[in-house]
Amino acid sequence: METMKTSDAICPVPRMMGWFDVAARVRYASDDGKIVRYAHDTYLDSHDQDGPVFMGDGIEMMFHHLGLQLPRGEELYNFCDAVTAGFAETTVVEIPLDEGELLLELTPWQEVPGSLLS
Repeated sequence: METMKTSDAICPVPRMMGWFDVAARVRYASDDGKIVRYAHDTYLDSHDQDGPVFMGDGIEMMFHHLGLQLPRGEELYNFCDAVTAGFAETTVVEIPLDEGELLLELTPWQEVPGSLLS
């Protein structure tokens, strides 16, 4: 099985100069296991086609697609920082939330549902 590379998740065509979309599949699971939700889209960003991945303004759409309340204030900044730090190390990141956990996994950009470039 071939290992996923970060660069495989980065769309080769920039959204605008210096901003590349990055594909991720996300799973939310509540602590009690009663709620499990999935979303798949270009929620992450990179400034280069082979650069580091970070959590930017895609956080709003990600939380909306998952039907979750967007963190506010310091919690929002801490969440974004944790996602960005996690993707600096690996292509799969787990982030605890107040009542559950998010699992974010980079995917090939062509696999995003409705991708115009696939």
